[in-house]
Amino acid sequence: MRARIGAAFLALAFSASADQANMSVGVELIGICKISQVMPVDFGDLEQSATSPDRTAIGSLHFWCSKGLRYNVKVDDGLHSSKGTRRMKGHAATNNLEFLSYDLRPRNTERGTGLGPDFPEVYEMEAEVKGVNYDPLSVGPLRDIVVVTISP
Repeated sequence: MRARIGAAFLALAFSASADQANMSVGVELIGICKISQVMPVDFGDLEQSATSPDRTAIGSLHFWCSKGLRYNVKVDDGLHSSKGTRRMKGHAATNNLEFLSYDLRPRNTERGTGLGPDFPEVYEMEAEVKGVNYDPLSVGPLRDIVVVTISP
């Protein structure tokens, strides 16, 4: 009787078989760019005179893009541009109808390839106002906002 039970178990052991399959495991890293800090363009206090000097100021953004991602930097014309000229608008009762034109140029390249979050980059812009343009204006603050886009 024991031999028959052992033989039955042995037959069951040989009749069962295993199966296997390959399971794929994957992920796709998406490319992103992130701006971490913005340093505004600030001309400071401008004083008018018979020969007001031109003034320059630097602004920058700190950003990173995913490693290997090609990116472009684009700066729009601002809120108060007119016919392709960037302008700051007066923001006080004394000058709210006045504008001051300015130039804004990149100081470094507008395209590149990201190095990843551990290697942030700096994009600098140099702005300039002409003394002859701010001499005739009324006192008060003037401002504009430009949108900087870093995109793949």
